[in-house]
Amino acid sequence: MERQTSAIDVPPHVLEYMKDHETLTLATASPGGVPHATTLVYVSDGAVVYIWTRPETTTARHVDQNPVVSFAIDEYSPDWRQTKGIQARGDCAPLLDASEIERVTGEFEEKFPALAGALGTNLSYFRITPTELRFIDNTAEGGDTDPSTFHRDLVYSVFRDLPEQGVETVEAHLRTVQVGDGDVVVRQGAPADKFFIIVDGEVEVVREDDGETRSIATLGQGQFFGEMAILRDTPRMATVRAVKPTTLFSMERDVFRSLVAQSMGTTEDFDATIRGRLDEIRGTGSA
Repeated sequence: MERQTSAIDVPPHVLEYMKDHETLTLATASPGGVPHATTLVYVSDGAVVYIWTRPETTTARHVDQNPVVSFAIDEYSPDWRQTKGIQARGDCAPLLDASEIERVTGEFEEKFPALAGALGTNLSYFRITPTELRFIDNTAEGGDTDPSTFHRDLVYSVFRDLPEQGVETVEAHLRTVQVGDGDVVVRQGAPADKFFIIVDGEVEVVREDDGETRSIATLGQGQFFGEMAILRDTPRMATVRAVKPTTLFSMERDVFRSLVAQSMGTTEDFDATIRGRLDEIRGTGSA
């Protein structure tokens, strides 16, 4: 499997903070909303985080039932003016590809030499792809920081082009999809059954008319596709294929219509996005 280095656009100082630390606190929940928190060692590849645990743990069971997780990376300082940390939410998926597991195992052994040779086969490895990431840095405020508050910046959100209202509800219905270079995500003429958000990577939208294929658009991180065919209740009017290894979030058609489409008429930013998309494809329809 080709290594997929994260293209999530996060400031370098935040990525460096993630790389320099060793443990995180992971929060999961059962489908019934029963929470669970645990501390785990991790390695990171850009903003993407990898963890491992045993398959019989509460963490593994929760992730299997509900992949939406939160995590925090921080350090204690008796002086709150020196507080730094990361608070993030994302989608947690098991690693299934043997070569990827081997690579991640090697990264754990490199970061934690004491683990060399100790990571057996009875482990479950997981990839956490952030959908939202905030960086706490009270040092940025100098000596004027209120000791009762944190200086916290939203440094990344995959939902920046979606309606703010109900983002947490939307996120709960997303599923992670990994595609390789050249893979077709949706095909022209097929039923419009899913909506997609690009977490990282790049896709090309192409349309075939009278035997000729033309490129309509290239979409990248944070952009989305599939919404117009769902809203118009038409088949896909274009093919979307990955031009590099790409991570996507998908949402089922009915969930999209009920959770997102109802907001379009009242959300100016989302309306502007739709108008821009229609201009971009010159009225030919969308995937």
